[in-house]
Amino acid sequence: MFKSGLGGKLTLKLDDAELGVLSQLFEQMAELLEHPESEAGADPLAKMLNMSGSTQISEDPALARLFPDGYSDDEHASADFRRFTEQDLRAQKLAALATVRVSLSDWTGKSSITAQQAQDWLKGLNDLRLVLGTRLEITDEVETDFGADEPGIHLYNYLTYLQGTLIDALT
Repeated sequence: MFKSGLGGKLTLKLDDAELGVLSQLFEQMAELLEHPESEAGADPLAKMLNMSGSTQISEDPALARLFPDGYSDDEHASADFRRFTEQDLRAQKLAALATVRVSLSDWTGKSSITAQQAQDWLKGLNDLRLVLGTRLEITDEVETDFGADEPGIHLYNYLTYLQGTLIDALT
């Protein structure tokens, strides 16, 4: 749980199990983002100019959720939007995840993070919730009929709680 600390820093206390789960989740998220589907056969000039992104929405529903179409009513504009923005968005997401992963690797049970690191934590937790929600087929905030023993739902709720405590600590 995140709490406001001294000097504008935030503290987060995690037990070993929470640390292990979060470390694994953020590592898996980084792996998901590090392997773009469009790398093979990319135009070398376009790649050099950072314009070689995919033009098609991902077949992986989780990636499609993280990188949705920019224009729902214009396939060509959406393809251009994706080509020119997806690589940078992916890099920004990976940079935020790197910050979180470094802070988790240096963990001492109760650690503090800066306001900037907190922003990266917010981004990372949000992306984790989007991916997990997509995998669990959660479509809105309405209570979904899942079994009480569904571990994915417990994990989703934990990430929601953790993100909520971070938002509360920042405000």
